[in-house]
Amino acid sequence: MPYITFTTTKTLTLNQEKALKESAGQLISILPNKKEENLMIHIEDNQVMYFRGQEMECMKISCQLFHTTDYQYKKEFAEKLLKEIERITKIPVEQQYLSIQEFENWGKNGEYL
Repeated sequence: MPYITFTTTKTLTLNQEKALKESAGQLISILPNKKEENLMIHIEDNQVMYFRGQEMECMKISCQLFHTTDYQYKKEFAEKLLKEIERITKIPVEQQYLSIQEFENWGKNGEYL
């Protein structure tokens, strides 16, 4: 039940949005017990954001996970996703931030787990 939000200053094309979705969908399986079929993605482009005191192209990626995952898997996932974002959007990895939050409880299918 992962949830990923991509927030960027850049205006993305439909092809870029689809490529982000596809890449995230493939890479999420790096994390044990996570699958594209349970992945929800939210993309916010053309946002006003300031980075290093300036308005510049940048992206913040937030990933929320149900249950904890070992560091090694999160590291691999994060590094590969950030490189894919750079490839797709041309936003350098140095202008991207990624955070991962892990939750012990999660609501889905009408119930709270």
